[in-house]
Amino acid sequence: MVLALLLAVIAADAQQQKLFTKTLPESTGIFYRHDYASIKVTKDSLSRVNSMVPGCGVAIGDINGDSKPDLIFSSFGGLGFYRNDGGWKFTDITASIGYPNDSLQFSTGLNLVDIDADGDLDLFVARWQNTCRLLINDGRGMFTEHAHEYGLDFQDETVNSAFFDYDGDGLLDCYLVVYSNYYTLVTNNIQSDSAVGAESESRQRSGSSMPKYEASTGSMRDEQIQRLRERSPNELRHSGHADKLYKNKGNGKFSDVTYTSWIDDDGMGLSATVADINLDGYPDIYVAKDFNSTDLIYLNNGDGTFAESMMRMTRRASIFSMGSDIADLNGDGLPDIITTDMLPRNHFRRILNAGNNGDMSIYNPTYDSNQVSRNMVQLNRGYNQFSDVGYMTGMAATDWSWACLIQDFDLDGLADVFIANGYTSDISNQDYIYNIDARQQGFMPKMGFLTEPNFMFRQRTHLDFVSSGPEWGVNDTSTTFGAAYGDLDGDGDLDLVATNMDTVPFVYRNNAVEQKRGAFVCFTFKGAAGNTSGLGAKVRVVAGQKSYYQEHYLVRGYQSRMDDKLTIGLGTATLIDSIIVQWADGPVQIFTNQSVNTTIALDYVNASATTASIFLPREFTKTLFVDASSTSGLNFSYRENHFDDFKRYRMMPTRLSWGGPAVAVADIDNDGLDDVMFGSSKGQSITTFLQKSPGVFTKSDAGLQGIDTTYESQAMVLIDVDNDGDRDLFVAGGGAEFAEEDVERGLRLYLNNGKGLMKLATSGVPIVSTNATTINACDYDGDGDFDVFIGGGAETDRYPYAAKSYLLSNSGKGFFTDVTDRVLPGMRSLGIIRSALWSDIDNDGRFDLLLNGEWMPLTILHNDGATFSNITDKAGLSGTTGWWYSLMGADVDNDGDVDYIAGNLGLNSRYQATAKEPIEIFAGDFDDNGSVDPLITWWFEGKRHIVRDRGKVFSQMPTLNRRFNDFVDFARASIEGVVDKEQLDTCFHRSAVMMESVVLINDGTGHFTLSPLPAEAQISPILGIEALDLNGDQWIDLVVAGNIYGAEDDVVRYDAGKGLVLLGTGSSTFRPISIPESGFVSQFDARGLVSVRNPGSASVPLVLISAVNQGSTLTYLPLVQGMRVQKVNPMKVTSALFDVSGKQRRVEVYCGSGYRSQTSCHFLVPPGSISATTFLGKKKTGTIAVTNK
Repeated sequence: MVLALLLAVIAADAQQQKLFTKTLPESTGIFYRHDYASIKVTKDSLSRVNSMVPGCGVAIGDINGDSKPDLIFSSFGGLGFYRNDGGWKFTDITASIGYPNDSLQFSTGLNLVDIDADGDLDLFVARWQNTCRLLINDGRGMFTEHAHEYGLDFQDETVNSAFFDYDGDGLLDCYLVVYSNYYTLVTNNIQSDSAVGAESESRQRSGSSMPKYEASTGSMRDEQIQRLRERSPNELRHSGHADKLYKNKGNGKFSDVTYTSWIDDDGMGLSATVADINLDGYPDIYVAKDFNSTDLIYLNNGDGTFAESMMRMTRRASIFSMGSDIADLNGDGLPDIITTDMLPRNHFRRILNAGNNGDMSIYNPTYDSNQVSRNMVQLNRGYNQFSDVGYMTGMAATDWSWACLIQDFDLDGLADVFIANGYTSDISNQDYIYNIDARQQGFMPKMGFLTEPNFMFRQRTHLDFVSSGPEWGVNDTSTTFGAAYGDLDGDGDLDLVATNMDTVPFVYRNNAVEQKRGAFVCFTFKGAAGNTSGLGAKVRVVAGQKSYYQEHYLVRGYQSRMDDKLTIGLGTATLIDSIIVQWADGPVQIFTNQSVNTTIALDYVNASATTASIFLPREFTKTLFVDASSTSGLNFSYRENHFDDFKRYRMMPTRLSWGGPAVAVADIDNDGLDDVMFGSSKGQSITTFLQKSPGVFTKSDAGLQGIDTTYESQAMVLIDVDNDGDRDLFVAGGGAEFAEEDVERGLRLYLNNGKGLMKLATSGVPIVSTNATTINACDYDGDGDFDVFIGGGAETDRYPYAAKSYLLSNSGKGFFTDVTDRVLPGMRSLGIIRSALWSDIDNDGRFDLLLNGEWMPLTILHNDGATFSNITDKAGLSGTTGWWYSLMGADVDNDGDVDYIAGNLGLNSRYQATAKEPIEIFAGDFDDNGSVDPLITWWFEGKRHIVRDRGKVFSQMPTLNRRFNDFVDFARASIEGVVDKEQLDTCFHRSAVMMESVVLINDGTGHFTLSPLPAEAQISPILGIEALDLNGDQWIDLVVAGNIYGAEDDVVRYDAGKGLVLLGTGSSTFRPISIPESGFVSQFDARGLVSVRNPGSASVPLVLISAVNQGSTLTYLPLVQGMRVQKVNPMKVTSALFDVSGKQRRVEVYCGSGYRSQTSCHFLVPPGSISATTFLGKKKTGTIAVTNK
C-alpha cells in the first residue's frame, strides 16, 4: 500500500514537471466531439465522404468582450461554442449564440475577424459543398448571418479563409481556400462534348452541382492567356473553382477579384497562410495543395496583383500538402515555411504505406518537377530562396499530418513545432489497396481510424530539434486535425488546443511560466479602424545578443485560428533592449528598456507614420563576393548524356554517371596566367579556357576538341610529367556506362607542346582500368618528379564493391610504373573513393595520402619512406565511416600544422547514422542470378530493416515474391528475415556511422580531433571546398558548395545546398554567414570549387569558379581588402610557413583537392605577412618576399 502510494506520488510529480498538462473534459466542461460514425457512408458517396472528413478546426478568441479567449470548434455536425469562465472552466453556449447550429453543418475552417470594424470578433465559417457563413457579432457573443449581404456567400468545397489587407487600403480582404476535387478533359482550353459529359458525370459522383468557371480572355492578363495556350493540347485538369480572393470595398461589400489579381490556379487547396514572405512590406500567400496540384507562393506585387513564385523560390514541395505555417524557425529574422504531408515515421508503416514507389515522388529530371510525399521545412536563405531541411530537423516524417504550428512553447527563445496527425482510415495500407476495391465494398469505415501520437519538436539549440511529445506531455494518440495556441489562463505562456475525430478535443495547459522555463513578452493590438486586430503587424524584439521576429497573422496550421495575443519567448533574458513594431500599412512604434514577463498594449494611434518596410532584409553595400559569371568569359555548360543508372543498377543510393565535371587549373600556355580545363561526359570533349587577360577567359581548342569523345573524362590533373617546363594533362575515365575492361576506363596522357596544345602520348602510361573518381599528384618519393594517385569508385554492375585504385611512379621523363602493390600493399581496393589529398600530416617532410569515400572512414596512409601504412585508427579516425565526398587541407588555427575539412553527405537525408544505429549495406548474389544485390539497412525497434520499398527490392530480387505475399510481412521483416544467415555471414558488409561534414584539427603529430561544421553546412552534401581568408582577420575561412541531383529515385535528389561561406574563428568552429552577406550562391548541382590567380588585379587577386553538373559554371570575384596571392611552382616548393601575429600558418600546395578539382598553385598570404619560409618536402628552400604575381 505504501509502495503504491509512493509510486503514485512520483508519477504525479513527473507529470507536474512536464511542460503541458492535459486537462480533463469533466473539469473544463469541454465535451464537443466530431462524430465521424454519424456520417452515412454509401457506395455512391464514399469518395465524397473520404475527401470531406478533414473538417475539424478550432478558433481561439474573445467573442463576448470579457478579455478571456473563448473556444469554437467545427465539424460536419455543426459548431461548438465554449465561453471561457476563467480558472480552466468553460461553458457550452452553442445554443445561445443566436444562430441555429443545423445551419452550420459541414463546417471546416474557422476564422474570427472583426469584419465590420466595430471592435469585436465576427466569425467566418468555411463549409464543404455548402454556402460559407459570416456571423456578425453584436459584441456580447450573439451572432447574425450576413454572408450574402457582404458578398461572401461562396459555395464550393471551401476549406478555410484568411483575412488580410492585400492592397494596402487599410481594409481586410478575404482569401478562400478551395478543394476542387474533380477533373475535366480540356483541348486547347475548349471542352469537347465528351469532356463536358465526363465532367457532368464526375460532378454527379462528387455531389457537386457548381458549374465550371468559364474565363473570358477580356478579364485576363496577356501572360495568363499565353499560359493557357501553351498547355498541352489534351490535358486532364482540375475543374470547378480556383481559390477565391475578395476585395473589401469598405461599404460592407466584397467583390471577387480572383482573376484580375492573378489568383488563377485551381487544385486541391487545404490551407493558406499569409505572411510577408519576402519582407517587402506586402502580405504574400502560401497555399498548400493536395495530390495532383502543386503548392503555390503568391508574392504580392504591391499593385493589387500577385506573382506565383513557388518553383522560383523552392526546390521541392510536398505532394499531399495539408497544413502550413510561416514563422521564423531559426532566429535569423526571416520567415520560414512548414507544410505537412503523410510520410510514416517508422519503418514498418513506411513500407506498408509506400507501396512500390518509396516516398511517392513526382520527379522528372528533364522538367524539374519535384514533389515528394513528406513534410517540408523550408528554411529561408535570405534572397527569396528556400532550402528544405525536413530531414535534418527530424520533421520530414510524422505520418498523415495536418496542423503544424511554429511557436516557442517552452519560452526558451527557440521556436518549437507542433504537428497533428491521423486520419479516418489507413487508406494507404498497400494490402488493402491491392486486395480490396474500396469503391465497391466501402471498406474504409471498417478499417478504423489511423490513430498516431501527435508530435512536439523541441528546438534544443540552433536548428537542432528533438521529438519531445512524451517528455512534454503531448503524446496522446488520436486522429487530430486542427490545432490552435493561445493563453487561455492569462499567465503568459501559450496553451494548446487540438481537435480530434470521434473524441473530445485535447486541451493542454502550458506550465512554462509556473516552471520558470524562460522569460517572455506579450503584445495586444488595437489597430486602425479597418483592421482593429492589427493583422499584419510585425514585431522585432532585441534582448541581449538575440533578436526575435514574429508577424501578427492568426490563421495557421489547418482550419484553425490562434488567439489574438502575440507571445515571444525570451529564454534567460532579464531585460528587453528594444522593440520595433510596424503596423501593416507602415506606421512604426519603438520601445526601449522594457521589462520581461509583461504584456505591452500596442495602439495604432501611437505609431509614427511611415510607408517604407523597416523589416526588409539587410542590404549589404559590400559583399564578400560579386558574381562575374556573365563577364568572365567562362561560359561553360556541362551536360550529361542520357543514361538511366537506376534501370541498370536499381539499388544504388546515387547515380554513378552524374559525377562530373572535373575541373583543373594551371598555366598551360606559359603566358603567366592560369587557365581552366573542364572534364567531359560521353559525347563531349574536354573544354579549355585560356586567361588571355587578367580575369577574362576565352575558349580554346587546345588540341582536344572533337577527340576522345567516347570517354567520360571524370578525373584529371595538370602537371609537368616530363620536366620540360609546361603542364601536361592526365585524364582518367569513369562513369557508369562502361565495363571495367573497356578502353574508356583507361588512363590518357596528353603532352603539352609548351604553347597550350595537347597531344595524346602513345607511350609512358601503364594499362589502367578503373572507374576513376580522382587524380592527385605529388612527388611522394622525393625523386624530383610528379607521381600520380588514381582513386577508383564503384565497380560497374557490382556496387558497393570498390574499383581498383592505382599509384603510379614517374621515372622523371613521363614514363609511369604501377607500384600500387609494392608501395601500398593490400590497399588497392580500400573503398569507393570519392576524394584524395597528398599532404604532410605530421611535418616529417613526406607526403602522406588522405582518402575518403562511400562506406569508408576518413583514411590516412602514412608515408614511411619506401611504403605506406594505414594509420587511420592511430590517427583517431576509426569511427568515421560515412558517405564522404571531398577533402581540403588548411591550417585553420594557425599552429603550424595542416588541418583538414572533409565534406560528407550531411544530415539532411533519411540516412541518419550513429555508432549505435549505423546505416549498413549487405551485398552479394542473394538470389543466385549472377548479379550483385546491394541492400541498405537502417534500424527500427532494435532490428535492421531494408530501406528501399517492396517494389524496388522485389524488382532486384524477384524470388522474394514467393516468400512475401503481402506488404505487411515484408514490412515486418528484418534483413535476417529476407537473406539467409549463411549468406549474411559471408557477404560484403559495411557500415556508415557519421554523415556530418567535419573539421579535423591536427595536434601536430597526425592525431586528429573532429568537430562538425555548423548546421547550415549540414543542409546538403559538401563537394566543393576552398579555404581562403575572406575578411582579412588572419583566420582561414571556407567556401563550400554541393548538391547531388542524382539520388535514388524515391529520394529524388539532395538539392538544399545554395553554397555557403563559413568565417573562421581560429579554432575548430566556423560562423556561417547569410547569402546576402557573402554574395556567393551556387544552388544547382554543384561540384568542385577552384580558385584561379588573377595577377592583373591587386584588389581582386583571385577568381572563384564553381563547377556545376547539368548546368553552367559560376564565376565569382572575392572583394577582400588586402588579399594577396603568391604564385608557386609545386616542383620547387611544396609548403610554406607564414608569420601570423606571433603564430605560424602552414600552407601547402596541392595538385588535386576538394572534389575532382585542381585549384591554382599559389599561396594565400595572411594579412600583415611580408615573407615566408618555403619548403620542398622537409628541406628548407629559402625565404620569399610576398608579391601578388
